[in-house]
Amino acid sequence: MKRIKRRKQKGAALLIVLFIVMAVTILSLGFLSRSDVELACGENMILRTQMDYLAESGLEHAKGLILNPQDVSSEYWQGGVGQQLYSGDDYYDVNVTRRDPCDGPTYRCNYEITSEAYRNRNGEKIGRSALRAELRLDPCIALWTGRDTAVTGAVIVNGDVYCNGTLTSEAVINGDVFAGVLSGSIAGQYKAVGDLLLQWPRVTIGDFTSHYNVETISTGSLDGETLGSCSPVRVCYRMGDLVLAGNVQINGMLVVDGHLIIRGDGNVITAGKNVPALLVTRDLVIEDGGGLNVDGLVVVDEDMQISAGSDNVSVLGGLFVTGRLAETTANSSGSNDAVIYGDPIWHPSGGQIDGALEFDGVNDKVEEAGADSYLNGLSAITVSLWVKSDVTGQDRGILFTSEPIGGADEDLGIRYDASGAFGGGVAVIKASIRTTWGYTQIESTSGVQTTGWQHLALVWESGSSIKLYINGQLNPLTYDRGAVSGTVSGVQKLMLGRGTKGKYWDGLIDDVRIYNRALDVNDIYPTPSEVGLVGHWKLDEEGTSDISITAAPSKAAIVIWSEAGVAEKWGQAAGAFFRSIERR
Repeated sequence: MKRIKRRKQKGAALLIVLFIVMAVTILSLGFLSRSDVELACGENMILRTQMDYLAESGLEHAKGLILNPQDVSSEYWQGGVGQQLYSGDDYYDVNVTRRDPCDGPTYRCNYEITSEAYRNRNGEKIGRSALRAELRLDPCIALWTGRDTAVTGAVIVNGDVYCNGTLTSEAVINGDVFAGVLSGSIAGQYKAVGDLLLQWPRVTIGDFTSHYNVETISTGSLDGETLGSCSPVRVCYRMGDLVLAGNVQINGMLVVDGHLIIRGDGNVITAGKNVPALLVTRDLVIEDGGGLNVDGLVVVDEDMQISAGSDNVSVLGGLFVTGRLAETTANSSGSNDAVIYGDPIWHPSGGQIDGALEFDGVNDKVEEAGADSYLNGLSAITVSLWVKSDVTGQDRGILFTSEPIGGADEDLGIRYDASGAFGGGVAVIKASIRTTWGYTQIESTSGVQTTGWQHLALVWESGSSIKLYINGQLNPLTYDRGAVSGTVSGVQKLMLGRGTKGKYWDGLIDDVRIYNRALDVNDIYPTPSEVGLVGHWKLDEEGTSDISITAAPSKAAIVIWSEAGVAEKWGQAAGAFFRSIERR
């Protein structure tokens, strides 16, 4: 009996030991299993993190090449497959597309980028991470002017604007404005000029003629020719003024060491890779009927003047003007075209003689800044024009030759005056002139202001008083200061539509003429003389000019050279940022 009991105790002990061993084994296997899972998860997390960073690197890669398209052969970098940061098994694929035109007027500054990173293990892509982002180049200057500039409603700017002075805008500006002073509304924000971190492009004749093949233009006028080459790049060079008379195609780069005048339609300039499309060392002038389309960067060392009667002007790239951009009306008797301010309305067939220009009475005016050069010093003068007012019995400036200061009206000018200050009349017309001797002023009889067409003429010669003719009849006047001698002085510029006391004309003006002699009445009305004209603004333009300036960073990016001759990159985009980044 004792022996049996002892055997049962040994069996129970062995069973307990087996249970303990089994429990330890099970716990050990679980621990090992959890460790394997945790290790695998950790490796996956590390791999995923690495691929995320690599995909972000792909975005930055694209950003750098979009900001600097000089480094690629195509217009802009469209991406690549199998890209690597360093040797190994980790790769990324990038695809770049420019946004669609339907996405807005500045779509050329927006790019969509996809970047997929992965590890290549035995031909299989593992650990994939894909990102999609929208890149915006901003600020991106479409129009740069170096002095006070007024842009009319005929201008559309798709991009940002820089003006080193006062920008007066009636234009459509789809972007921000960096200016000393801004007058007018814009789609973007107004910022100080110092906020822009972008330098003027260093574009000189010597730099580009010495680095590329040169095709010399020996004639002063081109009509229907095709010149230059984009690949390889060729520079078409003209030393002296050049006229594009119509249907001229320039490829590569056009350099004009003088004035460039666009006289006909259908002129096209297409830039080669990494060079500006156009460099003009003097003025770029678009005349009536002239049209110009440019793909690339335009650099003008003085002013750009665009006639209100031009066919169309388009710059796809960037327009950088040291002076100002101005819409003008032609002076048919000289080279002094007048600059249009505000947004007056053209009536091509609504004038007394063909067309006329309508002023709004608020801020519309036309200025010819060089009038002092041919008016000051005259010993006789005749000023005539047609007007049609929308109002009567008010102070309204018609023509004046200096900036109004207070209520002074002591310079060459004609205006409507609500009440005569001297003769006591009402709804009168005043005329005045300043000479080296002093100034004289006259005042018409009452009630001569009208809403119908009216021809006005001021006539003076040294030693006599001013005469005022209304519709060819000498007005008897109610006030006349008498004769005045000397020569015309005090002229700063010619202003149409604005006059004394800062008052603006409300109505139409047509056929403005200035003579360097005192005309007889028969030479004034109804058929004016052509002898002695020093200024003639017909105001007959169609007023249908279409001026568009669109920022295109991939076209305007160029290679320039420092003063030491070192090649450098330049682009109109001063920065870039990701508007959105999302995981695919």
